[in-house]
Amino acid sequence: MFNENSIVVKVWADAVLKGDKELNDVPNLSNLIAVVTAIVEGGEINV
Repeated sequence: MFNENSIVVKVWADAVLKGDKELNDVPNLSNLIAVVTAIVEGGEINV
C-alpha cells in the first residue's frame, strides 16, 4: 500500500530522521513501518 513516494511515509521518515519521533512511534498500518525503516536505514528521503 505505502511506498517511498507516499506523503505519509515521507512525513514519518522525516520526523524519525530529525529525531522528533522514533521508529517505535510509527503506526502499524499495512507496510508503513517497513517502508519508513528502509528509508531511515538508507538515509534517503525527498520531502
